[in-house]
Amino acid sequence: MKFLGIRYDDHDSNITYTDGTQLKYLATERLYDEKHHGWENDWSWQLVATKWNIDLKDIDAIALVLDENVIDKDKVCRVYKDFLYVNEKCSVFIIDHHYAHALSLWPMGEIPKINYVYDGFGNHNRSQTTFYKDKIVDQSICDDGSFGQILGGVGRDLLKWKEGSTLELDYAGKITGLAAYGLFDSDHAEICNKFSVKELSAIWNINSYKKQWQGNEFNINWLHTCHKISVDKIAEHVLDNDEEVIGWSGGVAQNCVINGKLMSSDKKIVIPPHVNDCGLSIGAVEYLRQYYKQDKFDTTGFPFWQDDEAPSDEPSKEVIKKTAKVLSEGYVVGWYQGHGEIGPRALGNRSILVGGDVRYAKEFLNHNVKFRENYRPYGAAVLREDVSEYFECDIDVPYMNAAFKVKNPERFPSITHVDGTCRIQTVDGNSHFAKLLREYKKITGHSVVLNTSMNISGKPICSKLWQAYDLYVKNDGIKYMVVGNEFLDDN
Repeated sequence: MKFLGIRYDDHDSNITYTDGTQLKYLATERLYDEKHHGWENDWSWQLVATKWNIDLKDIDAIALVLDENVIDKDKVCRVYKDFLYVNEKCSVFIIDHHYAHALSLWPMGEIPKINYVYDGFGNHNRSQTTFYKDKIVDQSICDDGSFGQILGGVGRDLLKWKEGSTLELDYAGKITGLAAYGLFDSDHAEICNKFSVKELSAIWNINSYKKQWQGNEFNINWLHTCHKISVDKIAEHVLDNDEEVIGWSGGVAQNCVINGKLMSSDKKIVIPPHVNDCGLSIGAVEYLRQYYKQDKFDTTGFPFWQDDEAPSDEPSKEVIKKTAKVLSEGYVVGWYQGHGEIGPRALGNRSILVGGDVRYAKEFLNHNVKFRENYRPYGAAVLREDVSEYFECDIDVPYMNAAFKVKNPERFPSITHVDGTCRIQTVDGNSHFAKLLREYKKITGHSVVLNTSMNISGKPICSKLWQAYDLYVKNDGIKYMVVGNEFLDDN
């Protein structure tokens, strides 16, 4: 059967198509070069179907994921059946926003029995939903405190960012990085700890902070304290069950501090790279698969499913060795290979790289390459067999979504955040990126490489060859660019 899953809303629109064997995926921000792009009408998604040479008359079912409150799903489905101008045989479903998040875990293997979704907001004003065997067993509403919305609001108030842009969706991540610079206030913690995980708004009540009158420097301590307590309470809530395998998704599941705590437990935490809304269409087609009792989808190539422009060739051994050499010399290198990753993290196909031990690389990248806030930290890629040597971690972290302590921060200053942690990606197998890390290790003695996405602040990750070339030509901070087997040198 042929299915379409569509995340249709004003931000982070995406679409997934499957004919039972073939799967196509596209985040529209990559198509339109507009970060967090969202469809503004009810027909633009059909342009993607045309791009994929899909005859809409052949589609058996469509599943939509929205942000609106949907009460009578069957009634809305009938309305959308006519609204989408598809065909008489095509059935149209409206999938609960949080349920689609939970279902999006299918590329990781079996979907866990228990799934926690923490989000900015979903249908019915929910900020958190717990599913057990597809049934809602617990939920919270945004009025009591949405962690994602709270951090976004703090970003607007504390750093005076502009409101109204879709880039506001990035505020929570910025605030998470900033929170590490504060000090823990044990006095204020006593006030915050009186409240439960379902009372986050009370924890983040700035009026309860008794030291705020002493100066702005205390705002950062308030931020650090509230963030730490919230992280601890959320992690405790997620781990408070008898299951050994736990699903974890939603926008809040991008918080690498929470993820580090969860993954450091004795339970298996399943966190896909597409935890935010970019994974909703992937969950939508899984709903259709289960509904129509079809065979499981093929996961070949995951997570490099982005329908973007791939180079016509692959890097040779000579190019990989040459790239490892210039990385070992401290230069910044753009690395564009294969198809792009799904999700917001660069995982070795759309990356800007620099040696993990290059001093002041963070400052250089923030000021001269990425053009973002100077306090923002960077993640690192490391060979899986080496991770426990350099980080307090000995598990697979393939999607760069969890932070762990760095064992020797003096050796790796540019990937070590102010709290002594780093968001890491473990790399194994025989990918070109893994080969690059192994060659780099032969030269330097270690495999730790700073890895950040191939984009500048406010723009989506490069998805077309011209974008990679354009970034290289216009960005003096990137010394070399490797596109497929093409090695570009600015000398």
